[in-house]
Amino acid sequence: MKLPLLMGIHCHQPVGNFTHVVDEAVENCYAPFMETALKYKRFKFSVHYSGWLLEFIRERHGKTFEIMQELAGRGQAEFFTGGYYEPVLASIPSRDRRGQIEMLSEYIEKYFNQKPTGLWLTERVWDSSIIPDAAELGIENVIVDDYHFLSAGYYKEMLNGYYVTEQDGYRVNLFPIDKNLRYYIPFYDETKVVDYLEDVQGSGGKCSVIFDDGEKFGVWPDTYEWVYEKKWLEKFIKAVNKSDKVAFARYDETVEKEKPAGLAYLPVTSYYEMGEWSLFAERTIQMEELAADVKDTEHKDYADVFIKGGIWKNFLAKYPESNRIHKRALRLSRYAADYNDDELTDSLYRAQCNDVLWHGIFGGLYLPNLRNNSWRFIIEGERRLEELAGTSFPAIEQEDMEYNGYDDLYIRNRDFNAMFTSRDCGQLCALEIKKHGINLLNTLTRRKEAYHERFVPEKDEGDKKESDGDGISTIHDLDIEVSEEMQAHLSYDWYNRNSFIDHFTPSLSLGDFKCCSFNEVGDFANQPADVKTSAKGVSFERKGGLYLGDKSYSAKIKKRFTFKENRIDFEIDFTSDSPEEITYFAEFNFHFMDLNNTLINGENCGEGLEADFSDSVIKDAATPVSLRLSVPGSDKGYAFTVKTVSQSEKGADLTSQGIAIAVPMRFTGSFKMKGSLVIDIS
Repeated sequence: MKLPLLMGIHCHQPVGNFTHVVDEAVENCYAPFMETALKYKRFKFSVHYSGWLLEFIRERHGKTFEIMQELAGRGQAEFFTGGYYEPVLASIPSRDRRGQIEMLSEYIEKYFNQKPTGLWLTERVWDSSIIPDAAELGIENVIVDDYHFLSAGYYKEMLNGYYVTEQDGYRVNLFPIDKNLRYYIPFYDETKVVDYLEDVQGSGGKCSVIFDDGEKFGVWPDTYEWVYEKKWLEKFIKAVNKSDKVAFARYDETVEKEKPAGLAYLPVTSYYEMGEWSLFAERTIQMEELAADVKDTEHKDYADVFIKGGIWKNFLAKYPESNRIHKRALRLSRYAADYNDDELTDSLYRAQCNDVLWHGIFGGLYLPNLRNNSWRFIIEGERRLEELAGTSFPAIEQEDMEYNGYDDLYIRNRDFNAMFTSRDCGQLCALEIKKHGINLLNTLTRRKEAYHERFVPEKDEGDKKESDGDGISTIHDLDIEVSEEMQAHLSYDWYNRNSFIDHFTPSLSLGDFKCCSFNEVGDFANQPADVKTSAKGVSFERKGGLYLGDKSYSAKIKKRFTFKENRIDFEIDFTSDSPEEITYFAEFNFHFMDLNNTLINGENCGEGLEADFSDSVIKDAATPVSLRLSVPGSDKGYAFTVKTVSQSEKGADLTSQGIAIAVPMRFTGSFKMKGSLVIDIS
């Protein structure tokens, strides 16, 4: 009997991604794959497209959509369902999980005349809590990695089949993706892949599973030339069709013919690399070192079983910006349950898209446009919620919105909503402009990533290695070459880049501010404060200290904020028993649409500038909002563009994340700083 090759592709683009990026993906990947498949009727495969991407293709690439419909009608393409806007299913409430799956299943049934029984698990994030919802929606088959089974103690040779699992009496089938195939296809010569599959068949395998990113077939570096111009895909299809030991098959028909290998219970996990990425940087480095050490011994097979990283939800602990987006969507979901409103539900579902919540090889959280999109959907949802609830302004809500044990304050005004966190001494962490759906506090903190250890200087063209002609490198194998400019921007922050951050230092220079290397002598920038609300506004108070040399002095700060239609007035009172003159500076971080051309008092912020913030205007040409920051009596301050260096599918990216501003004031013992932040909304 021939070995069923269950070949599937998963295709997704972040919701609201740049149109030209998605167009290129269709033209270079999705369309040529489907056009190639149409030539070979014996090429059966499974396909998952997120709902948003299917909509995009139907509206802008009708011919490709029609080919997909024809392949479905022929029975060649088996469509898998999932969350419509590609959420990590285990990270959203059951009500939303069911709603998103139903939404995509109904779309597939409407346009492809198939009722899906297979579920694509976003980023293969497995948690058994999803089983009851999936099973009740008609899901029978779920895709996971072989690593899920290996980490549960299974042996590799046990995984050329499928298993049954259950939760609360609900059951689904689990199909483990063969990691070897994930790295072979489409990067190895087609004959080597078929030889491997025939070996699986010869060892008694019941099926072989490969279900991976469709973008490997044309979007990833060098793959368009390899897969289509050099015709790897056609050669591979022909090689499988020619084999007398392997045949393309669908999941639904395989389940009818083959019995499961047994019962399995899996831990909460994703693929191996995700476990690495979700750890804090130093832990990732330690895990990699430990795994390398073990693989150099006779116990090399133990690594996948006993050396494990974190879980996907660790990203919410690793990146406060990710957690804030996730928890704001959770909050929106809680209120949306009280209203049966399509507009609110759609904004919520879009905000649950997974891409912005984590970072591995691809940009994810590091991409400002993705964060902007998520905040736009959250703001649109909040605006709709205000309409449905008939909110009176101003309104002040106090609760632990970020689920970190500290109260946050959410102030709703007619023009904007503002969120303050008591966890970081009363800092402003979101400033949401309702009319335009923009969060002006959407700056990403600079953090060390494990891959920074592997950055190497950029090579000359003549030094670059040529392909050996036997395949191409996977994205995991590419050298990460960075320019001198990128190397110069590898600075890290020890506090979160919010606004109204309280710093104390003996002296401050632009260079020290940019590199975050100034001598901090206070304990206010990343420590909690007590919070109070009143009819006039909100206030935060913290008793801390100043630490100068070998002496320490008690200190107290009180910050008051009041709100008008388009402005925030603030007053910062500080007292201490220190006799020494030092500098206090309030740090602000703002996020505009064109961060490379943001002007402060008409001067480009760029790599840094000195500016007068007694009455300053901050704006760019792309953002329909400008800010007037007025701090009378302050000394001349500094500003620069915050940039991060992150890994991407192209190697490394230098990305502008926000504008950082330091407004200083020299003082001895105590001071009072008053000012205002005025929002000019066009």
